[in-house]
Amino acid sequence: MLPPDFRWHAIGGASHDRPNQLLLDSVEVARLYQRVDDHTWWISLNNQRDQKLRKQQLCSGYEKGKAGAEIWAERHQARLRAEVDRYLQGLRASKPPLGR
Repeated sequence: MLPPDFRWHAIGGASHDRPNQLLLDSVEVARLYQRVDDHTWWISLNNQRDQKLRKQQLCSGYEKGKAGAEIWAERHQARLRAEVDRYLQGLRASKPPLGR
């Protein structure tokens, strides 16, 4: 079961009945995508990390990929929360105050 502060969102060409972006505090942690050449489904995990630390995984279909992502998010939620918090703190620290 997806932890309550995680949510699915549709981006790109995804329809709203097939959301493809998994967010935590408005930060993408995973994304499902379908290749246009062979129509296979893939998931990108750990998207809050640098590109080199992300993991790409083949899925047997959209529903299986979404279910697997939810299990992954539940299993790794403590680490994901800590990494997203650090990411957001870094953004806040580098952002100049408004009006200056």
